[in-house]
Amino acid sequence: MIYNIQSSFFVITFVLLTCFCSYLISAYAQPDLHSKAVQAFKNFTSMSDAERMNAAANMTSDEVGMIMTGAAQMTQEVNETIAAMSPAELEKATILLSRSGNFSSTQNGTQAQGLAKILSVNDNQFLRFENFKITNGPDLHVYFTNGIDIKSGMDLGSLKGNIGAQNYFLGDIANKYDTVVIASKPFGIIFASSSLES
Repeated sequence: MIYNIQSSFFVITFVLLTCFCSYLISAYAQPDLHSKAVQAFKNFTSMSDAERMNAAANMTSDEVGMIMTGAAQMTQEVNETIAAMSPAELEKATILLSRSGNFSSTQNGTQAQGLAKILSVNDNQFLRFENFKITNGPDLHVYFTNGIDIKSGMDLGSLKGNIGAQNYFLGDIANKYDTVVIASKPFGIIFASSSLES
C-alpha cells in the first residue's frame, strides 16, 4: 500500500512538473514566435509587387499564417480630412452624401469597424472611411465591387492605414459598384466589406 501511494505521488509529481515545464517553454517561446512573425511580415512587404505575388502563390498555409500574424501586430494610423478632398476652400465646397454602409468582418478572424461613404465634393466623387479600424494584413487594398467579387471590381489602391479616416478618389465609377472590400492583394483574402446604400 505504501508502495502504491509513493508510486502515485511520483506519477502526479512527474505530470505536474511536465505541465509546468511545458508552460515555461511556451511562455518563453511566444515572444520569439511574435518576433519571427513580424520579421516574416517585414520581409514579405519589402518585396516588389511581382515578387510578393509570386511568393504568395508558392507559400504553405503555415507561412501565410506567420505573415498574417506578423501583419496583425502592426498598425498604421492615418487621419485625412474632408478638406483634403477639395482643392478649393472647404467653406465654398458643396458636399453631398450619396451612399454609405458599415464595415463588417469576414469569417477569417479579422476585425473591422467603421463607415464607408460615397461623397460628392464639388462634383468630384470620393470614397471616405470614418471611425475606421481593421486588423492589419499583408498588402491590403481597397476594392470597389459588386458584391464581394474583387476580380471584377476596381482596385482603388493600397489601404492608406488600418486605423483612421481616409479618402479615395472615384472619378466616374461612383455609381458602377455597390460594395467596398478590403482584401490582401497577394493572397486574395477578404478582410472586410461594406455594402453601400442610399
